[in-house]
Amino acid sequence: MTNEIKYSIIDSTNNEAQRQLQNGVAPKGDFVIRADFQTDGRGQRGNTWYSPNAMNLMFSYVFFPTKLEVRNQFMLSQASAIAVAEYLKQKGVEDVSIKWPNDVYVGMKKICGMLIENTVSGHYIRYSIIGIGLNINQPTFPDNLPNPISLTKCTGKQYDLDQEFSTIIEILRQKIYDISASNAETLMSQYKSIMLGLDRTLIYRSGGKVFKGIIRDVDRHGMLTVEDAETNVQQSYAFNEVNLVIPEQKKENI
Repeated sequence: MTNEIKYSIIDSTNNEAQRQLQNGVAPKGDFVIRADFQTDGRGQRGNTWYSPNAMNLMFSYVFFPTKLEVRNQFMLSQASAIAVAEYLKQKGVEDVSIKWPNDVYVGMKKICGMLIENTVSGHYIRYSIIGIGLNINQPTFPDNLPNPISLTKCTGKQYDLDQEFSTIIEILRQKIYDISASNAETLMSQYKSIMLGLDRTLIYRSGGKVFKGIIRDVDRHGMLTVEDAETNVQQSYAFNEVNLVIPEQKKENI
């Protein structure tokens, strides 16, 4: 059983996990920091993660891997995103995919974001803080968010957050504990099977240029290969060097 520390309000679950680790007050072994509300929730690329009080799941899983090399850290993103995708599929959600590197989408709408922060020692990851924000019961979203969706909007049901948290934690634990060099190919195959944009023409932006592109591959280090649909030239991108352009979403009246 993983230790859970829950707060009604906190700045950021990732921040609190890091504080407890650095101050030597963290539980022994893996643990989870969970919050009903974050005043400064953090996402990728310096973005904030917005969530109203006690409607969604916001938590950080602190994982101490055994001999996971830094060069294989992308496997953490893959396993974590696959875990969330599997959870959603168990809930009957269709058209679930992973937007590189680890956002989880339903159709072209974002239901889950992640911020994974690794602390290394030599060639190995000492510990990983896997921050996850998953929209569960939120019925409406601010207009400035381009493409959000929640589980309740997908299914029309309301959910007990404690029960859903227990379910997703078990799936996540199984996936990340299975990470090893021996199953890297299986993990990659699972990831690619639900990867948004693989062998499909979508719109991308890189370095100020907007172009029609087709994802052709992603390697074990997380490098993305995108083919320009007009020139057929393929180029590899590291995280943050290329971004999917999300089509404008039709606003729903609720």
